[in-house]
Amino acid sequence: MSTESTRISKRVPFRYTVFYGPTNPPEHTSFVTDISETGICIKTNTVYKPGTKLYLVIETPKKSYEAEGVVAWARKVPQRMIHIMKNGMGIKFTRVEKELIELYKEKSRP
Repeated sequence: MSTESTRISKRVPFRYTVFYGPTNPPEHTSFVTDISETGICIKTNTVYKPGTKLYLVIETPKKSYEAEGVVAWARKVPQRMIHIMKNGMGIKFTRVEKELIELYKEKSRP
């Protein structure tokens, strides 16, 4: 059975800056590649082990959203392979602003 078929909510493209890290305020900067109702994917080579709690600040042109999550998966690839292999982390939300979920729902409408 594929992961997509068991996914609770579909992923939608979501290219915005994210500040993330195990401390608040978060110390790393990268970008979100996609979002679902339950989490985000961050493209980065600065990854944390699955199970690590992270603080997140997602910046859109209109507003910054704060969230917390747990690393679900992490993949770091050699610098020369970044263009051909997926690198980054999947973050499962444990706390997220309602307005960010509303933005997700707006972007996931056909």
